Amino acid sequence: MSELLRMYPPNATTDRVCQKDTILPATSTSKAIVVTKGTILHLPIIGLHMDSQYWNEPEKFDPERFNDENKHKIKPNTYVPFGVGPRICIGQRFALIEIKATLVHLFSGFDLHPSAKTEYPVRFKPGANLIARGGFWCGLSPREM
Repeated sequence: MSELLRMYPPNATTDRVCQKDTILPATSTSKAIVVTKGTILHLPIIGLHMDSQYWNEPEKFDPERFNDENKHKIKPNTYVPFGVGPRICIGQRFALIEIKATLVHLFSGFDLHPSAKTEYPVRFKPGANLIARGGFWCGLSPREM
């Protein structure tokens, strides 16, 4: 579940209000930026989750990243599907339980398989939210009990 949320966070961006005048230092590809108090910043969660500076092979689905043996390798504040700190989503635990319960219920009665319309890898529409181009399609077959 954690790797799915890293690759496809439920909210593609988060926002914060700058509390004091700040200068973001220049990098090799950009000039220094002055951010004044009161400025609203939109921070791309998906950009952070797919940054090769923090994730080895970020485009690869690798649930092993979140095993007990590997969790210590995750840099703090680089995995934030529900936000972080005092503004973290208060529904995070409920959402995770709801997702797991839904999947158990679904998989107990059906087998999932690609359909004729399934696109792999998934391609997304440009924009702030992760919306699959042409929709997200999968096939369901009743499971024999």
